[in-house]
Amino acid sequence: PKPSTGERIAHYEILGQIGSGGMGEVYVARDTRLGRKVALKLLPPLFMSDPQLRARFFREAQLASALDHPNICTIHEVGQSSTFLFITMQYVEGVTLKEVIDSRPLQLDALLSISLQVADALAAAHDQGIIHRDIKSNNIIITPRGQVKVLDFGLAKLTDFAGGEAGRTQSELTRTGVV
Repeated sequence: PKPSTGERIAHYEILGQIGSGGMGEVYVARDTRLGRKVALKLLPPLFMSDPQLRARFFREAQLASALDHPNICTIHEVGQSSTFLFITMQYVEGVTLKEVIDSRPLQLDALLSISLQVADALAAAHDQGIIHRDIKSNNIIITPRGQVKVLDFGLAKLTDFAGGEAGRTQSELTRTGVV
C-alpha cells in the first residue's frame, strides 16, 4: 500500500509523492516534531521481508549520512513504522538537472557551475571512500539559487580501502550482477 496525503508515518505527515526509483518511493512530508518539510524515502512493504534489500536500504542511509557537504543531500534519520522502512532526508526545493537540460541548452557559466559543484560533491564522497555509482541527471537537483544537491546513494559502494571488516561487508551488498 502507498501512503496517502495526510497519512502519518512515525512523526511525519505525508504531503505528496515527489519521485520513485528502484529502491523505493520518495514523498515530501512534514516533520511534526520540528515543523519542517522533509523528504521520506520509503522501502516498499513487499521488500521489507527481504534481508538483503533491507540491508542495502540501511547501507544507503549509513553511507550518505556520513557525508557532510553543501552539495550532498543531508540524511536526518533512518526509521521503521509498522508498515514502512524509511530514510528521512533534507527536502531540496528545485528541479532536476534532467528537467533543466530538457527545457533549454545550458549557458557556459551555468554548465561550469553545475559541473564543479557535482565534481566537488563526488570528490568529498570519494575522500570518505564512497563511490556513488548512479550519477545521472535525475539524481542532481538544482535549487532556485543555483546550488546543486547530489541525491540517491542507493547504489553507492564503500571502497575496500575505506575500512577493514566494514568495507568487506559493504562490498558484499553491491556485487556485480546484483540488482
